[in-house]
Amino acid sequence: MVIKRILAIVTTSIACLCLGGASVQAAAPVSGSGTFQVTFVPTGIETADGNTIIDYTFVENTVGIVDGTRIGSGELVIHADGSFNTANSGIFTGSIAGKSGTAEGSYSGSGTFASAGGNLTVTHGSDGLAGVHAEGKDSGSATGPTTFAGTISFKVNFSTT
Repeated sequence: MVIKRILAIVTTSIACLCLGGASVQAAAPVSGSGTFQVTFVPTGIETADGNTIIDYTFVENTVGIVDGTRIGSGELVIHADGSFNTANSGIFTGSIAGKSGTAEGSYSGSGTFASAGGNLTVTHGSDGLAGVHAEGKDSGSATGPTTFAGTISFKVNFSTT
């Protein structure tokens, strides 16, 4: 009886492997850092309740574990005290941890133009970036009226099916 049970388990396991039993596995996370530079182009400006609200398009270039260009749009809210918060999203094209392709990137940040920081999430990749999930944390400052630059650190995971 025990032998029949073991045989059934082994046979079922082999059948699952041979017939493509799918499982999702994640490779070990990879961490790294780099630099970024963002150039903004305002597309609309309005004021409300003492805040200046600027819609913009942007081009962001990164070098390091994330190496490429992200292009998209977002919104910047500058408060009366000089602080701001921003959110944007765009399409990244380049390489992450040595794998190339395209992916979606979403950013949320706050601070002042002298010192700010935020979080970037990269997901929904294609080609070599299929299965990517990267979480980045940046800090930087304005380098001109429509540019911002700084450093960023990432933790990158790739899931496989």
